[in-house]
Amino acid sequence: MRSVVLLDGGLGQEIYRRARTVHSPLWSVAVMQEQPEVVTAVHAEFIQAGAKTLSLNTYAATPTRLRRQGLSGQIEAIHRQAFRVLRQAVDAVGVEVDIAGCLPPLTGSYQGQPGRDFEDVRAEYATLVRLQAAADVFLVETMTNCLEARAACDAVDDLGKPYGVAFRLEANGKLKSGETLAEAVAAVTPYGPTAIMLNCFEPEQMSASMPELVGLYPCVGGYANAFKSVQTLANGGSVDALEAREDVSPEIYVAHLQRWLAAGARVVGGCCEITPGHIQQVANALAGEFAFIRFSQLGQTQPD
Repeated sequence: MRSVVLLDGGLGQEIYRRARTVHSPLWSVAVMQEQPEVVTAVHAEFIQAGAKTLSLNTYAATPTRLRRQGLSGQIEAIHRQAFRVLRQAVDAVGVEVDIAGCLPPLTGSYQGQPGRDFEDVRAEYATLVRLQAAADVFLVETMTNCLEARAACDAVDDLGKPYGVAFRLEANGKLKSGETLAEAVAAVTPYGPTAIMLNCFEPEQMSASMPELVGLYPCVGGYANAFKSVQTLANGGSVDALEAREDVSPEIYVAHLQRWLAAGARVVGGCCEITPGHIQQVANALAGEFAFIRFSQLGQTQPD
């Protein structure tokens, strides 16, 4: 039976959706500060659904974003809380999973080339790696340019833990920076990440792009979103303006995910608006064909 990593789904969006009384540029991190029980509940539901690797709720907790909100002094407390609420969920469900550190875009999602040099960007990622060093694995995700991707890899590589890198593609098949997928893979390949993936764009486009990625790196994967459009957020707007697609049901999402697996993906899951219900459907529909494993187990198993 083929072994496949099953990640969780759209953690931040699911948390934010359940706490509509909280409105903040810090998104799900603000919810965690005011209603930590919501975050624990979402983590627990993803574990119960079958996810084997769970991300910390720290996507918006970069030094840059916290500094903008006047919360630089709370960065360590926020990261400690993210570990605490996730571990509470793991203990409550009683299932062994990987805790994944989160290395996101430093300024915000869906942006192009940052106006910073490599060492400056790397130093910020090094701070995040230090704060999340207790994680089992790391996910460098929603990368839209090679500079941030390389800097994150360089920072996390020192830990010697498994990690994956996920790039977001635009409708033209390129990164927001204008770099091609081949250029992006080539930029991070020297670091030897455990897997290179695609994330946070339409499942249809991911199905079209997965064969190319499979040909570029030995271990690949993907996890799509179900947003109607991210343009409002890309233009500096609020996450409150984002809308979910009604046509990406759990059943439809499984059909897309099967195409990625057929192409050769070994890591799958969900991004924004992919709920515990979607992950449950994946686990149920594919249980007889695949053995779902934790990300840290990738190097211990071989595809059939």
